[in-house]
Amino acid sequence: MPIDVQTRYSPGWWMDRLFTKLYQRRRQQRLRLLADIYCGNPPLPIGAENVREMYIAFQKLARSNYAQLAVAAVSERMTPVGFRTAADGGAVGDKLAAQIWKRSGMPVTAADVHDMMLNLGEAYVIVGPVDEETGAPVVTAEDPRTIIGEPHPVNPMRLRAALKVVRDDIEGEDRAYLYLPGEVWVARRTATYAARSLGSIGVTWSPRAWDWAPERSGALGFNRLPVVRFLNKDQMGEYEAHQDLLARINHQTLQRLVIATMQAFRQRAVKGLDDVDEETGEEIDYSDLFVMDPAALWQLPAGAEMWESATVDLRPILDGVKADVQEFGAVTRTPMTMLQPSGVNQSAEGASLQREGLIFKTQDRIDRTSLPWSQVMALSFLQAGEPARADLSRLETLWASPARLSLSERADAASKAGNDIPRRIRLIDIWGYTPERADELESEWDEQELREAQIAAAAQTPDPTAPAPAAPPVLPSLDGLAAPAVTDEGEGLI
Repeated sequence: MPIDVQTRYSPGWWMDRLFTKLYQRRRQQRLRLLADIYCGNPPLPIGAENVREMYIAFQKLARSNYAQLAVAAVSERMTPVGFRTAADGGAVGDKLAAQIWKRSGMPVTAADVHDMMLNLGEAYVIVGPVDEETGAPVVTAEDPRTIIGEPHPVNPMRLRAALKVVRDDIEGEDRAYLYLPGEVWVARRTATYAARSLGSIGVTWSPRAWDWAPERSGALGFNRLPVVRFLNKDQMGEYEAHQDLLARINHQTLQRLVIATMQAFRQRAVKGLDDVDEETGEEIDYSDLFVMDPAALWQLPAGAEMWESATVDLRPILDGVKADVQEFGAVTRTPMTMLQPSGVNQSAEGASLQREGLIFKTQDRIDRTSLPWSQVMALSFLQAGEPARADLSRLETLWASPARLSLSERADAASKAGNDIPRRIRLIDIWGYTPERADELESEWDEQELREAQIAAAAQTPDPTAPAPAAPPVLPSLDGLAAPAVTDEGEGLI
């Protein structure tokens, strides 16, 4: 029975609408291009089209993956460390939230989400039921090439519906998961053997070719959409606006390789030779005469002159590529220490300014992802049966500082803070420890202080098993003795 796509707001209507948006050709081409650039497979630089097949291998040598560095510079500084909830709004966050975060494998999932968001401009997270082995919800990072959401017209941070399409090679079928508030609808179709891959654009949609799978569909147990969307600034990748600059870097690198390869050996020539043999009148073939052999000896006529080409100075091309790389670092706020090893030789003031720009940029991305991560954690609490903690009005994401300070800088800041800042807060905000690790350190400090107090008390309390000290000797009384006196005759006793 074909799926009904005519009734407005019905599951079939939503699926038809989202399928069209998901596999819109321009969207898929854009995402595929950004993914290729990030994976080190950007479009080849312009070369000799007439020998393109032979030239491709040479062109690939000219590609550099600066796009991945621009993404990693921000992603590596985005680290959620906890959540404050209605049940525990302390400075170090809710301990149950930290346990769910860790058991769900969210440290790795969060890094994947940030990479996709910063690379493709958007990313998605699906919060599934509780896993029997880990006891925590299954949270997955979703590629925008296979999933799409319909934002709410009033609040774009929330989704009204979402669609995810997968191909199961084992079952030999395509499945489409439609997520609506409080429910999920699953449709499927048989995938032919010849179409086991999604293809260049994706799965085709036809209401007559798909059927509902009621055994996979059902209610979620809460009236929320289990899909959260993460959007980057301007819904673009970090380097998307600078693809021409990356292409220019690869093009200049290709020209350098061409020049270096074509002129790897010096070219030699002989000037002043006759083209025709005077005796025979035939054209002279010098290719057999001037053989490149270590034992070859050339006999030149009088007046002939040897010529040898000079090596080309590639330094201007190298300097041009370095200038383009520096420009890319400036427009993307990526430190030169990441783009070029020689960037470590820049001045301390210049390095500080570059790091400051990167911190401002990272803080902006942290602000944009704080609410989505709170939504993810709220859905995790709902799946785990903790509705009291799922109150978004009192759920806040805690982040590690994007400023990665050195050990000496942290020690200096901690010593200057002194007792003005509680020790636990110093461990988290200055030393950069996670709340869980801060709790462990505080427990170890408490145990150490208790042991020291016990040792001090034991040193002051006498041991009842020790032998009693010897009594001091008793001196004879002086009451019966007369005091010595001095007379005129001399010393004597009275």
